[in-house]
Amino acid sequence: MSVKQLTEGLRNPSGEFSPVPFWFFNDKPDKDRIKEQLADYVEKGVNGLVLHPRIGIPGEIPYLSDAYFQVVKYVVETAAELHMKVVLYDEGMYPSGSAHGMVAAANPEFAARGITITGEPGEDRVLTELPGGRYLVLRKTGGTIRGIHFGEDDGEDGAPAAADILNPEAVKLFIRLTHDRYYEELKAYFGNTIIGFFTDEPCALGRNAEGFREWAEGMEREIAEAGGRLSDLEGLFTGEENVTTGIYRKLIKKHLRENFYKALHDWCEDHGIWLMGHPAESDDVEEELYFHVPGQDLIMRRVSPESGGLLESDSVQAKLAADIARHLGRRRNSNECFGVCCREQIPWYFTGKDMKWYLNWMGIRGVNLFIPHAFYYSVEGKRKEERPPDVGPNNIWWKHYRQFSDYMKRISYLMTDSVNGARVAVLCDNNRIPYREIACFYENQIEFNYLPAALLKKCRRETSVCAGLGETQPETALPGDAVLPGDAASPARNVLCIEGYRYEAVLNVLGEEYDSQLCGAAVYHKAEELLTEGFRAVHTAQPCPSLRTAHIYKEETEILLLSNEGDESIRTKLQLPGDRGIVFYDLWKNRFYSPDVACGEGGKSLEIELTPCEMTAVIFDGGEDAGEMKSGREPEKLTSAGSMADDGGKGKGAESPELAGKRRGEAPDWSGLFIRESKKDNQAVYSYSYYKENVTSNEIFEVDGEEMAECYCNESFAGVSFFAPHRFEIGSFLKEGENEIKLVFTGNAANKYDNAGLFYGLRREEGK
Repeated sequence: MSVKQLTEGLRNPSGEFSPVPFWFFNDKPDKDRIKEQLADYVEKGVNGLVLHPRIGIPGEIPYLSDAYFQVVKYVVETAAELHMKVVLYDEGMYPSGSAHGMVAAANPEFAARGITITGEPGEDRVLTELPGGRYLVLRKTGGTIRGIHFGEDDGEDGAPAAADILNPEAVKLFIRLTHDRYYEELKAYFGNTIIGFFTDEPCALGRNAEGFREWAEGMEREIAEAGGRLSDLEGLFTGEENVTTGIYRKLIKKHLRENFYKALHDWCEDHGIWLMGHPAESDDVEEELYFHVPGQDLIMRRVSPESGGLLESDSVQAKLAADIARHLGRRRNSNECFGVCCREQIPWYFTGKDMKWYLNWMGIRGVNLFIPHAFYYSVEGKRKEERPPDVGPNNIWWKHYRQFSDYMKRISYLMTDSVNGARVAVLCDNNRIPYREIACFYENQIEFNYLPAALLKKCRRETSVCAGLGETQPETALPGDAVLPGDAASPARNVLCIEGYRYEAVLNVLGEEYDSQLCGAAVYHKAEELLTEGFRAVHTAQPCPSLRTAHIYKEETEILLLSNEGDESIRTKLQLPGDRGIVFYDLWKNRFYSPDVACGEGGKSLEIELTPCEMTAVIFDGGEDAGEMKSGREPEKLTSAGSMADDGGKGKGAESPELAGKRRGEAPDWSGLFIRESKKDNQAVYSYSYYKENVTSNEIFEVDGEEMAECYCNESFAGVSFFAPHRFEIGSFLKEGENEIKLVFTGNAANKYDNAGLFYGLRREEGK
C-alpha cells in the first residue's frame, strides 16, 4: 500500500469500518419508523448495527415468537436493502445463555446452579461438611437475567430465570432455541448481511445470586485429582485464598470455555459468521481466544482519569482484546463502548468531548470495531431511563454525527490489516493482567503488547544479531512450557516470535509460577528498567506522561499515532530518525498539513502541540506522495455535516500553509465580542457584526463555551464544535464590509431528559 492509497482510504473511509451500534429494539414496531431510522443511520455514516432486543418491547411480542421474528426479519431485510451489516444478539436481554428464561422453563434441571454454605442442607446436595456444623451444598441459585418486557428487570417478579451455562446440555438447548431459530428464519442473510452473533457477559449464576459460587458437574473429582480439598472451598466465601480455591477458579474457567464459548464459536464458524461480544470481566483472557472478533465492554467511566486512569484495573481491557486479536491473526477486535459513561451520576450527562476522548483511548490501544452503546429505537416513557445515554439519534449531536462516524472509520481503517511496532511483550494470564506495573510504558511512549501465557505454545524463537537486526538463525520451535528470550547483554539476542511480532524483551510480573518459563537478562521484573533500553516509540524533548503513541505499519507505510490523554496541551519536540518525508494528518478534521521540520545528524526534529483530547497521525514517506499531499491549497468549505466538503468529510484538498501555521494558539479569542440574543429550550444564540475590509480566506477565531456550538456566517453554516476551545474557520464565508456571525450553543441532553440544569453557552456570561 502506497502512502497515496493510504490517504485515499483515510479521506474516503469505507463502510467496512463503520461503527456498529447497539440498536435498542425497545417499543412497538412500526415499519415506516424502522426504515426511516436505518436510512438516517446510513446518511450519518453508520453502516451496521447490533439488533438488540431491549426492555420495552410490548408483551404481545414474546421473545423468539413468530411476531418477534416478523420484526427481526423486516429489520434485516431493510438493512440489506441499505447495504448495512447486522450483528444478531443472542439473548433477550442479558446476560447471555438463557433464551429469556426458555431454557429453564423447558427443563427445570437446567436452571442456574451454584454452591453455597448453609447450616440446614434440607434436600440440597451436600458436597462436604464444614467445621462448625455447616455444609457446602449445591442448589439452584434463583438467579435471573434482565428481560425485554416491562416487569422483567432486576428484582421484578417477571425477571426470566437464568440457565446453567456450565451444563453442556443446557447450552445445547440454548443454541437450539436461539441460534438455530435465527438461522431458520434468516439463513439467506447469513454470511452477507448478517456477519456475527453477539454474546454478552455470560454468567453461570445469573444476576442477584451473590451468595453463590459457580459449579460444574464432576468438579468434586477434578478438585481431588488436582490435590485440593472440598472443605477448603469455604475460602471462596470468606475471602481466604488457598490451593483449592486456585484449583477451583481454573476449573470453573475451563468448564465455561469448553461448555459455553466453544459451543458458540463452533456454531458461528459452521454458519459462516463471527462469534462477537465480550466476556464478563475486563481481564478475562482465555475466553477471548474463542471469539472470532475478540471484544470488551467500556462502561461507567472506569478508565477515565477521575476513576484511576492507568491505575484502574479495567484499564487493561481495550489493549488486551486488541493484542489477543493480533496474536491470533484476527483482523478485527471490538469494544462495546459508552454504556453508562455519564458524569456526576447524572444518567444523560455525557458530552461530545467524552465521546472523542474514549474513542482516542480505545483507538490508540488498537480497537478497530466500535460498538456504541446505544442507539435507542424509542425513548418514550421509562425507556429513556434504561441504561442511558443514547449516544446517537436521540442526542444533541445527531445531525452532525457524520464527523464521529467517519472518525471511527478512520481509526478502524488504520488499525485493521496493520501491525504495531511493539518490541516488548508483557506476559499475562487469565484474570492476571499487569497494569500498575506497566503504567510507565504508556507514560514514556514504550509500545508493548500483552502476551497471554496460553499462547506461548504458538511462539517460536529466533536468534538475531544486535537485538533483532541482521541475519537470523534458523527458527527454533519452542516447547509449549518454555520461553527463552535470551541475554540482552550479549551480541546476539533471542527474539520471541508470534504471528508476525518479534519481541526482544518479555516482561514477567506474574510471580514465581512463571519464573521457570522465562530466563535471560531480557526478562525484566521491573518495567522501569526498559526505559533505558531504547524501546521508546518516539523521543520527546521532555517527559510527556499524558502522551500516548502507537507505532504501526500498514503494509509498507509507517505511521506514528499521537494522542493527548491529559487535560492540558502537550508542547514538545519530537526526534524522528531518517530523512523521509513527513506529513501530519488530523483524523478528526480530515486534513493533511506539513509540519515545520528541522534536519540534523540524528534525523528530523519537529515541534508539536496536541490539545487535550486530540489525536493525530504522522505519516512517513520517502517518495513523491508526501510532496503531493503537502502542496498548499486552500481549505475546502464545511458542509452542513460539519466536516470537509464532498459528502461530509471526504474533501481532498490539503490545508494551506498559512492556515496550517494558525492551527495552534494563534486564533483570536472572540468570546467577549458576541451578544446573546436568546437562551431558551436548551439553546443559546449569540451574534456579532464583524467588519472586514480585506478578506484573506484564512480568518479563524475561537470562543470559550460549554457544550456543542454551531457557527453561521452570513447565514451559511460554517462548522460545528463539540467542546472548547471552539474554533471556527470563516474566511471562505466572509465578504468585504459587514458580516453577520452567529453562534448557537446547545445544552447537554441531560437538560432535556433529566432536567439537570447544566450550564451551556459562552462561559464569560456567568463567570464560568
